[in-house]
Amino acid sequence: MKNFQRKETGRDFYQTTRFDLVFIGLTLLVSIVSFWVIHKRFQPSSGPSAVCIYQKDKLLEESGLGKDKIIAILDGKMQLEVKDGKIRVLNTDCPHHICKNMGWIKYNDETIVCVPNQVLVEIKSKGPAIIDAVAY
Repeated sequence: MKNFQRKETGRDFYQTTRFDLVFIGLTLLVSIVSFWVIHKRFQPSSGPSAVCIYQKDKLLEESGLGKDKIIAILDGKMQLEVKDGKIRVLNTDCPHHICKNMGWIKYNDETIVCVPNQVLVEIKSKGPAIIDAVAY
């Protein structure tokens, strides 16, 4: 068997080639363009937003988010607060108050659900959805 030895050439073992530099440059370019596209795609929509309130698949109320107000539904058993283009459950008579603890929603297709009262609060706008259903 021959004894394989590396010849000393005075250079490093690995040299950066032109292909390596082009590959690194293209990878960086694709990353930056992808980040920019995603960033532009998921900006809040500038279109008018409205809140739709459903109970048992029936639309109870549809209202804009531009004006601060309190919406009472279910004969006052549930109160929703609209403020600064956002909405939340202010008061409710459900046992665990999970819908109240969900906090504010403001983006297109975000929802608050109260299962005991069978209420769905959903934001609708003409712009693209902010959150993907898979990522949410």
